[in-house]
Amino acid sequence: MQQSQWHAPGAMDDAPAPNRESPPVIETKVAIVLADIRGFTSLMASHPPRLMAQLLNRFLTAMCAMVDRYGGHVDKFMGDSVMAVFGVPQARADDLGRALACAAAMQQSMAQLNNDHRRRGEPALYAGVAVNTGAVMAGSFGPAHHQAFTVIGESVNLAARMEGFSLRGQVLISAAVRAQAADRVIVGPANRVQPKGLAEPLALYPLRAVHHGCLLRVPAVEPRRSPRVEVDLDALFHQVRAKRVSSEPLRGRIRDIGYHGLSAELPMPFPRLTELAVRLPETASHPVCGDVYARVLRSVPEAGRYRTSLAITSLDTPAHRALKTLVDERIWRR
Repeated sequence: MQQSQWHAPGAMDDAPAPNRESPPVIETKVAIVLADIRGFTSLMASHPPRLMAQLLNRFLTAMCAMVDRYGGHVDKFMGDSVMAVFGVPQARADDLGRALACAAAMQQSMAQLNNDHRRRGEPALYAGVAVNTGAVMAGSFGPAHHQAFTVIGESVNLAARMEGFSLRGQVLISAAVRAQAADRVIVGPANRVQPKGLAEPLALYPLRAVHHGCLLRVPAVEPRRSPRVEVDLDALFHQVRAKRVSSEPLRGRIRDIGYHGLSAELPMPFPRLTELAVRLPETASHPVCGDVYARVLRSVPEAGRYRTSLAITSLDTPAHRALKTLVDERIWRR
């Protein structure tokens, strides 16, 4: 693929002449790193806006410092996330290695940031990070008087989708990254996601460590066991006693769901460890294929109902696989 050097126009450049040509948009290969704060919307709802603005600025400053340290280019900020690319404006042989080192260092920096927050009595921030590599179109886009340098393409889109699957404190890498950096990375078991419309599942690998001059480890964080998505689904709940499912259904609403658990609004409380059979609603893409069995972790009064957290106990059944597919598709559509 063609590669070249150029410089994006600076913010203080004079306004270009009407016939002035933009720098060329080229096809090249890059490594993409995307870091995003997990649960930032919930934090915003429960803490003063001025404090959250300060925390966001600290996060962005720390992430950009790691991008600069490893020679990347900060492409853009998107709310509470930052995207960086390695390979533009000039490609280097170790672009992918530097991107992986940057991703691991981002999570190390988050651990240091949270140490400072704890000393101040401020809330901890957790980031999910994704790394992908592939072909992009790179250059300055937009009208001559308001151009922005960026990269676009399927590799960028995949990195953005991957980031949605990353848990707090986690770095996820794509199968392409793992294949190209196999001798430099230590990874955990893959999460194979099956978005609707794709013939084959995608394998996303949690990065444990990367060799880049020295061994850079991703700090261990007690994460959720899976990504979760907000939903609003009717469901039927049946209590299970002595391995017998009650014939009397209880109608509730599922509010969020993950691979291994869910949160629902129910009209009555249940003691901890009560077993329930949950029948998900039938849809065109998700026909009912049996019940998901789960145990109550806690039940808290909320607006006249009971917000109930449940851990799924019937794993790798047809119903559980349908639930995982539902989660994958919701994340993919974000």
